[in-house]
Amino acid sequence: MNDISTTRDLKAATGWERPINGPDVSLANRTTADIDSWWLLIDQVIEIATQQGWTKTDVARRINMPSGTFSQWFSGTYTGRLDNQNKIVQQWLDGIGETVGLVASIPPSPAFLATVAAKEVFETLHWAQVASDMVIITLEAGMGKTTACRHFAATRPHVYMVTMSPHTKTVHGMLTDLAQELDVMVHNPARLTRAIGRKLERSGDGTLLIVDEAQNLNDDAVNQLRHFVDIHRCGVALVGNTEIYGRFARGGNDRPDGPSYAQIKRRIGKRLLRNKPSLDDLRMFISAWGVSDPDAVKFLIGVGNKGGALGQVDKTIKLASMIAGGLGETIALKHLQAAWKNRDVEMYA
Repeated sequence: MNDISTTRDLKAATGWERPINGPDVSLANRTTADIDSWWLLIDQVIEIATQQGWTKTDVARRINMPSGTFSQWFSGTYTGRLDNQNKIVQQWLDGIGETVGLVASIPPSPAFLATVAAKEVFETLHWAQVASDMVIITLEAGMGKTTACRHFAATRPHVYMVTMSPHTKTVHGMLTDLAQELDVMVHNPARLTRAIGRKLERSGDGTLLIVDEAQNLNDDAVNQLRHFVDIHRCGVALVGNTEIYGRFARGGNDRPDGPSYAQIKRRIGKRLLRNKPSLDDLRMFISAWGVSDPDAVKFLIGVGNKGGALGQVDKTIKLASMIAGGLGETIALKHLQAAWKNRDVEMYA
């Protein structure tokens, strides 16, 4: 017979059992109303803490109440001004409620869309995987390159994806992130490169390593990726902004063209560069949000043609939805215009 866990069982297991006895009402610094309020607060704290999996220490920290004080308040043994502690807990609960309501009012972004840009990213990644080649993918911010890469990695075998940052720009920093993504455990740093290479080889034919935000890598780290392509016959996709594209573009004269650059440039089999989203992609994305009013669509296309592309549209519609919801209205052009003005990003777009 299967055991059935009830809410009461869960509360007991996590240490959130309801106190049997309430605070001492005979003390001069409290009233019956304070005790009644305490019982109501106790039930609310237990409910929210159990749902979130918080311990008493977690709750005390979130309330900004000393752990010992909270423990006494919760158990009903606190002998100080009960109304003051009740007020602190009530304010915290009110804040939690507002946060939950705010999150619930923000609609989710559309799921992955097979836009023109996404299809081009897929074609480039597929080439790198089947040809064991190095490719460069550059789409301006907000055009969905990361989303497309993640979808490709999630739906294809032997594809790994890692995101670089300014803190992982060196060879060692990059290899550490790669080891974590590839589940490679090597205690000797000197053997890390070989272990990662062997893991890529063992994954079988058609292995692909997607390196997002690749513009953060220094030249030596990029050259190390080239080494993986040469020695271990895996595909590598450098995904990022125009810096990574321009650094190794054919005929680029903006930087010294030393031996490592020549080696890398010679091995780049395909480049994808898109500076603006297509009109079809913008319309598809706006339609996925459920916006069909011609004036609203026209306005959002204008937003999408600014820096940030689809990301600007996404953020503007989310804020407009909150504005419209607060007024009890359906999202319209006036809400989108108000959202764009409220975001105040025109000078940056």
